[in-house]
Amino acid sequence: MGILRLSRRRAGLGLLSAAVIVAGGLGIAAASTSAPPSGAMSTGVGIPGYGMTHGYFKGVPVSFTYTKGFYCDTSVTSTASSGCEVGANFTKPPAKDFDPLYITVPLGFSRPMNMIQCPANLVCIDHPGTVDLTRLEPALKPLYPQLTNAQLTAALKNFATPEHDHFITTANWRKAEWWDVKVIGVTSETTFNNIRQHKSYGYIEQLLKNGNKTVVGPIDTNLFLYFAAH
Repeated sequence: MGILRLSRRRAGLGLLSAAVIVAGGLGIAAASTSAPPSGAMSTGVGIPGYGMTHGYFKGVPVSFTYTKGFYCDTSVTSTASSGCEVGANFTKPPAKDFDPLYITVPLGFSRPMNMIQCPANLVCIDHPGTVDLTRLEPALKPLYPQLTNAQLTAALKNFATPEHDHFITTANWRKAEWWDVKVIGVTSETTFNNIRQHKSYGYIEQLLKNGNKTVVGPIDTNLFLYFAAH
């Protein structure tokens, strides 16, 4: 969840006006809160849509079918228009039972649209359009030496959801449920490509256990997505 450029397939997102600061080869999008409302710009709970994205489960590509909008626990402080926060865990989940969804986010580089499951500059179905990254500012600051503290803070408060891939550790018997989003930051393009080749959170977990410095996480969020994996 370096600075992230999360993404998604466009799901009826209205034009998102943004002030873009280019720093260190990365685009920081400070999304305007005046953007027209849509499922991706709702606060706390997204407007339900129906659609699909891809994901990985134990080395095998799978499909996710979404039928509800995102949920972000608004009891957690967030400055994003969506109410979604990276760097702080939820306190009020949308359901008693749920499983983790790990998303890998390129930090310091971007992947071509055909090489990532939720591309940059698009909003995947039932994903939020923005996230608050200010809790990660101390870790992100070294990546943006050109920015003043005030500029970086302003950009992170309402950040356009970055591009990412999805990894799950269970298919939940192909039944739809809420998934607790955890972010895995990846600062090496080579490592990111290796993770995609293995198609498994088990490989990511091994990198983390071995102390691989190009992989950071899992990072807590207050965000949940609802889908069935098959």
